Amino acid sequence: MATYNNLPPTPSRQDSTIRAFDNYYEQPFELNAGTFYMMKGFFQKRGFADSAAESVAVTLMKQAKVDGYNPLEVLDNLGAIDNVELNSVVSEILNYNRFKTSFIGYANGFQPNAEVARNIIA
Repeated sequence: MATYNNLPPTPSRQDSTIRAFDNYYEQPFELNAGTFYMMKGFFQKRGFADSAAESVAVTLMKQAKVDGYNPLEVLDNLGAIDNVELNSVVSEILNYNRFKTSFIGYANGFQPNAEVARNIIA
């Protein structure tokens, strides 16, 4: 029994390009399907969920295209860093492609001020 949803159809692996939409009123841009699936697989292997891996892959491919880089070279450079650095780099790249009113980040360990910490009784 088929169910209805409002998600776009999943492209088949036979397609050589994938259309990605950046904004509602802009034209879609095309991505190489093989490169997209390699990038998506890389992020899934590093612990990203399916939808997050797809979003990050599309964003990185779009940014690489804008900057004139080969997405596979970017992926090769990302493979040399550990998961903590990868999360930091991905959050920075995603922040550059978001509205300035929202921000993606993570908290580093809290370091209290030394003068304040000396007055706290533990």
